[in-house]
Amino acid sequence: MSKKAVSLIKESNSFLLLPHRSPDIDSIASAAALALALKRRKKKVTISAEGAVNGQIADFASVFGLEITEPDFSVDCIIVLDTNSPSLFDLDSVKKSKAKKILIDHHSPKDGVMKGFDECIIDEAAVSTTQIIYSLLKEMDEPLTKETALAVCAGIVTDSANFIAATPEAFGVLAESLTETKASFQEVLKLIAAPREQAEKIARLKGAQRLKITREGGYIIVASHVSSFEGSVARSLLRLGADVSFVAAAKEGEARISARARDDLVKKGLHLGRDILPSIAELIGGDAGGHAAAAGANGVNPDALDDALSICVSKTQKFIKTL
Repeated sequence: MSKKAVSLIKESNSFLLLPHRSPDIDSIASAAALALALKRRKKKVTISAEGAVNGQIADFASVFGLEITEPDFSVDCIIVLDTNSPSLFDLDSVKKSKAKKILIDHHSPKDGVMKGFDECIIDEAAVSTTQIIYSLLKEMDEPLTKETALAVCAGIVTDSANFIAATPEAFGVLAESLTETKASFQEVLKLIAAPREQAEKIARLKGAQRLKITREGGYIIVASHVSSFEGSVARSLLRLGADVSFVAAAKEGEARISARARDDLVKKGLHLGRDILPSIAELIGGDAGGHAAAAGANGVNPDALDDALSICVSKTQKFIKTL
C-alpha cells in the first residue's frame, strides 16, 4: 500500500471523492467506506459523480448517511475511485484543481490517465476497489466499523459477480471484515439487493430475442443490442449458455457496449478489457476498458455499433482459434 497516499490523506482536511460516471455499487461503496473513515477524523467530505445516479445507488449512499452532490474542486485532496478512463470522470476539472490528487482503482490503467495525479494505487489483482480501500484503511490504522465492513463487502460481492471472479484474498477480506465487526453476510446481501425493474426484465428478454450466435472451437459467442441495461443483459446471456457476450446500447449521440466472458476462457488468456474492447474505442468515438471477464466501451457514434459488435466477435474468434 502507498505510504505517500496515507501521508497526503493525513495532511488534508477537505476531500472530494469521485467514483466513476453513473456509479455502480463498487465505486459508490468505495467512496462510502473512505468517506466514513474520513468523517470520523473530522474531515470535510463531498461525494460526486457524473452522469445518472440510479435509485439503488442513491439508496445505498443514504444507508450510510451520505449524499451524492455537486462537485467542489476547491478542496485539499481529490480522490478518484474505480476508474481508469478519462471519459468516466471530469479529468479536466481534476487537473485544473490545486488539490492533491490520488487515483485508486483495480482496472488496467489507461495511457495518460495517471499523469497529473500525485499518487496512484492500482491493484489489478483486487476483485473490487473496496478491497483496495480496505487495505488503505488498515495502512491508515483506521478502526474497522460495521458500516465500513458492509460497504467493503458489498463492493467485493457485486464486482466479483457474486464470487464467480473472487480470489482467496477477496474471501479473506470478506471474512476478516465480517468477523472483526460482527456484521453478517445477510446484511451485506440485503444492502445490495434490489428488485429488478420491469424495464430491466424486458431488456433482458429483448436481448435474448435479438441475439446473434457465433460458434467457434466449441465455444458460443453472442452479440445483441438493447436500448438500456446492457450490462445486465450481457450477464444474463452468459446464464443462458453463452461463453462470451457483447451487448450494445444506443441513444442519440451515445454508444455503449458491455461485454462478459466465462471464467474458463479468461483462465486461458482472454482479456476483454485489454485485448478486445479497446479495438473498437476509436470506431465508436470514445474509450474502452475493464477487466478480463467484464468490460465496457463508451462513445459518441451509435451508428458504428453494429460494426463494433462484429469486430468484437471476430477478435474473440481469433483468440479462440489460438487455443
